[in-house]
Amino acid sequence: MGKEEKMRKIHSLSRIALGAAILGAGFMNANAADETIRQLAKERGRFIGTILNSEWFNDDIEPEFQEIHKTQFNVVVAENEMKFDATEPKEDEFNFEKGDKMIKYAQANGLRVRGHALAWHSQVANWVNNYSGQKEKLLAVLKNHITKVVSHWKGKIAEWDVVNEAVNDDYNADWRSTNSVWYEGIGAEFLDSAFVWAHKADPDAELCYNDYSLEWGLREGSKASFVVEQVKRWKANGIPITCVGTQTHIEIAHETTPQNVRALAKALAELNVTLNITELDIGFPKGSAGKLTEADYAKQGHLYRQFMDVFLEEPNMGEFVIWGLTDAHSWLDEQQGKTEGLLYDKQYKPKPAYDSVMASLKAHPASEVKTPYSETVLNPPKDCGDESCGDSIIAIKPSAIANNISIHIAGRTLFITGVIAGKNAKVDVFDMQGRPIFSTKCEKGRADLSSITEGLYVVRVHDGSTSIVKKISIK
Repeated sequence: MGKEEKMRKIHSLSRIALGAAILGAGFMNANAADETIRQLAKERGRFIGTILNSEWFNDDIEPEFQEIHKTQFNVVVAENEMKFDATEPKEDEFNFEKGDKMIKYAQANGLRVRGHALAWHSQVANWVNNYSGQKEKLLAVLKNHITKVVSHWKGKIAEWDVVNEAVNDDYNADWRSTNSVWYEGIGAEFLDSAFVWAHKADPDAELCYNDYSLEWGLREGSKASFVVEQVKRWKANGIPITCVGTQTHIEIAHETTPQNVRALAKALAELNVTLNITELDIGFPKGSAGKLTEADYAKQGHLYRQFMDVFLEEPNMGEFVIWGLTDAHSWLDEQQGKTEGLLYDKQYKPKPAYDSVMASLKAHPASEVKTPYSETVLNPPKDCGDESCGDSIIAIKPSAIANNISIHIAGRTLFITGVIAGKNAKVDVFDMQGRPIFSTKCEKGRADLSSITEGLYVVRVHDGSTSIVKKISIK
């Protein structure tokens, strides 16, 4: 069986679900069945990807994994293989073998690379603890590590998580002051220094602060509000931070988190800093394994859709990385007390979450999605060594077709104004996975939606030549 035929079979379920409801400009075209997340992300100047699991680095993973990975995504990060204990297992003795393997794979397949992570209190090599409390020595150790790791992959890694998870978990957020060899031995200055050293080693790399629980909102005392204040300080002091990563490991019940991420993106946009979703998974309670229903998976897709909507609508968001490709290889079951949080199930079949991501991409035409990246980032020169390069060129975005249609909902009535308001335009309603659930005619500028249950939906109003697509809430 050839690679293309295998991919067609793997994605047959998602194509059936999406075939009738390709949202956005250009509905139902001949190439719709062959569209991928990667293709749609490229057209929108964004990067959507997932990790390479440690099993991949050890050549202990199913062949479907790599096929889907390089076909569906355009950004990649190592699960563990670029962390401190992996890259410097002995003092000043570096091991870049597995990281180099990923770089070679990324270059051959046209993937952007994230580096994770340089300064973190966890997964530090044991020998570092021999210098606990020795400030000058720890500074030298950290500087040497960052300089040599970043220099080794200079120009090959687009973005580094320079400092990872340095904020405590208390209600009144502050720097993590315990169980961190860096903070206890050096103090908060290790963060500033880490960014300076990373920038010196690769002036062109994007440099991020990355943490979890930033999706809980900007209330006083929260991690997110603390990070925003620190970004203000870093920017004011000339510290070369360019991005913040919100890990966003959540459960299916955490329904307010997408809008919290939107608020964080807007706050960082005022500081000219990018917000990336760096480690997303949306898990079910572990005890629910084997008991989940179609409605449960649809709810999971509903949340994935909302995160993707936020990602595409906020102009300072550039990367959307999911912490795993398939439920068959996920940290959730063993380490998080959660299960089945990814886009593909254990048999590599796409779930409603996959459909939801595709539906969101199609509902946001390329001409309307702004990118935070320059043309040189979107269209980097190819550097593939002896390998053949994958397709790494961002497609030219089509021009927008202007119209003056607007729609709004009051109660259960949809009101349409503009050039098609007086015609018998068609109204189509889709769920958050992009599946059609209701159609009617627009009569005198309005449509009755009283038969639809409460929830979030996507509505399309069109007369054949002119259309508008918008997300609505029916209460």
